[in-house]
Amino acid sequence: MLSKSDMYEISRSCDKSFDGIFYMGVITTKIYCLPSCKARTPLYKNVLFFDDKHSAIDYGLRGCKRCRSEFFPNTQPLWLNKLLDMMNNMSNKLDKNTMEEITGVNISTIRRYFQSYLNITAFAYHRKIRLKHARKLILEGESILDIPYITGFESLSGFRSAFQQEFGINPGEMKHQEHTK
Repeated sequence: MLSKSDMYEISRSCDKSFDGIFYMGVITTKIYCLPSCKARTPLYKNVLFFDDKHSAIDYGLRGCKRCRSEFFPNTQPLWLNKLLDMMNNMSNKLDKNTMEEITGVNISTIRRYFQSYLNITAFAYHRKIRLKHARKLILEGESILDIPYITGFESLSGFRSAFQQEFGINPGEMKHQEHTK
């Protein structure tokens, strides 16, 4: 059993492993959060802890918009699926304006979310998806000259460099290895 001071310290450290085990309610703002919430930690005297979100709601608190505590365990932002769908579409060129337009949030929010929760930038995540698709096309016998453009790269040299960095082998060598099997 965790004490109030233990739960407060866990919430101060934004420990995700306690999400759903308890909720922190802030009396002054009338909001309840997950222990992993990145919002500024309230004063100790202003918090209550609840075993479940229903208890917090019954107390008169509403879910936090930042950590989306009322939707736990599905706390990912609503815009994320739209963005991931766009990223999985190889014909889309990814730039910050397109990302903002599709999601309805600014690029700073997107960057923070990817960095905080996925430990990768949105652009690096998209590049990995495109490179995996390129690898699949190579293994299916597609022309190496066409693959960079199919997967949204602007040049063959940029594609070759990114591919080698991701897989430790250049596209031509991979195609040659596949043919010699």
